[in-house]
Amino acid sequence: MRPLSKCPSCGLDLGLYVETHCPQCGMSLSPKPPMPAGIWLLNLMLTICGTVLVLTSVGWFVFYMNSSSSAELYEGAPYHAATFRVISVQYSPPTAGIDGGSTPAIATAAGIVEGQREGMDLLPYVYPHDRAELMQRFPEGMVIPVYLFPTLRGVNRIQPLRGPPAEKYRRQATWALNRALPVVGAIGMLTALLGLGRFFLWRSRTVAN
Repeated sequence: MRPLSKCPSCGLDLGLYVETHCPQCGMSLSPKPPMPAGIWLLNLMLTICGTVLVLTSVGWFVFYMNSSSSAELYEGAPYHAATFRVISVQYSPPTAGIDGGSTPAIATAAGIVEGQREGMDLLPYVYPHDRAELMQRFPEGMVIPVYLFPTLRGVNRIQPLRGPPAEKYRRQATWALNRALPVVGAIGMLTALLGLGRFFLWRSRTVAN
């Protein structure tokens, strides 16, 4: 004699003979067939493409916004050429947190510009591995040609002597926008096609059963 069985959804006693559906709640009691390899593979590809789509979109958006805000910061601000005499350098390596958060490397220098102490970001010049390498590349007393923006604050006051900063950041923002749209669009289209393929494959399997 078969043991009494109950509906896992509503708890109805189904008796000795189990129907294909619960008469009270309508839950299917038929054993579920294993997931086909094709659907499993599509699910995996959808997960990968979805993750890449989100990370790519966020990365391009952050880069575009940073470039746009920097272009606005330097647009119309007065500046002139000057020299930066290095006094000391500081370096903090990039870190990765347990929760997935991370901080980028920081490489700065303190120096004298037109008789005043100023700070300067050195990452536009070099990406060092440690403080010793940074000190070797920028020893005390080294003179660097720079642009001075007297109306700005902090490290924004000093920029490399490589053309107007506002124009440079505008080019970066335009480049990011022109590259991001095709890349994100292509990944989004691939994700949509994979999702559509999964839908039709699952539908054909359901109809066949």
